[in-house]
Amino acid sequence: MRTRSVARWIRAVSVAAAVLGAGAGAPAAEVSTELPGAILVFPKITSGLDHDTIVQISNATGERVRARCFYVDGRPGPDSGSPTWLVTDFEIQLTMQQPAVWVAGEGLPASPPDGRDRSLYPGAVPPVAEGFVGELRCVVVDDSESPVSRNALTGDATIVERTAQTTRKYEAIGIPGLAGNDGDNTLLLNDVEYGSCPRVVLLNAFFSGALDPVLSVPVYTRLTVVPCSMNIEDAIPGTATLQFEVFNEFEQPASFSVAVTCFGDLDLREIPIFGVALQGTLVGQARIRPVVDAGVDRGHGVLAIGEEVRVGTGAVTAANVHFIGGQLQGDVITLPDTF
Repeated sequence: MRTRSVARWIRAVSVAAAVLGAGAGAPAAEVSTELPGAILVFPKITSGLDHDTIVQISNATGERVRARCFYVDGRPGPDSGSPTWLVTDFEIQLTMQQPAVWVAGEGLPASPPDGRDRSLYPGAVPPVAEGFVGELRCVVVDDSESPVSRNALTGDATIVERTAQTTRKYEAIGIPGLAGNDGDNTLLLNDVEYGSCPRVVLLNAFFSGALDPVLSVPVYTRLTVVPCSMNIEDAIPGTATLQFEVFNEFEQPASFSVAVTCFGDLDLREIPIFGVALQGTLVGQARIRPVVDAGVDRGHGVLAIGEEVRVGTGAVTAANVHFIGGQLQGDVITLPDTF
């Protein structure tokens, strides 16, 4: 029985990979973890005493690129329990075809510490606070700090667990810039200025409490979700209500919904219908759709990554989810004015 389940799981992953591969020829307006974008989103950056995140951002073009970046602290506040919503901004410059690399908890000094060529140095990056959990978002700008549709940025994040001596890595998500970009600080993710956020987020995962077929230890999944919309200028975080449609290996459906403000780090063990005892199969698929409302000022699309945790082993695997289609309701990112 376990062998058949594993075989079905392998087939499911293969189909998902084939769908993702077919997306290589998809319209340029779709978000991607493979193609460079004019906006780059790292959904999960975390830093603490026993863990940290190595951030790498690369310039895929043959010219120097400038970017405005924003750390968004999504930790629950001590009183309200709502996300802290503290934003720290900085600016980096990337030499053609070159990466910039730093540790989130350490950042980078204003000048290269080892006498390296200053022309190759990205500039100062502030360290995040101890205990930081949130996202990082970078936007390509020109020399006047106006947003431009130069699809230049790719990146990845490596989360290092010092005590467990393990690492996990995921690819940042690029949002492409398009010809209709007017260069102001209101970025429209509407397939005119920038590509739109996905209509469906697809997650293939073990159900919570399922036993890993190789290690024979329980497995569960964390899903980190960030709303595409955010108003940094007026300190208004993005929101989304997510409708989950969950299917087991027999394609039997179940559903639930979750509300997210600013930043959501969801432990799927806390959602009963994602449990193996209820579903009756090792693995399944969740199709996650942002709920469209009657609002016209901003949409409620999301970007996400998944992490599989194998209990008692210290092993955590980060995996990008799959994105399908464009949003029905355009998202908006409002940047603060520059000084």
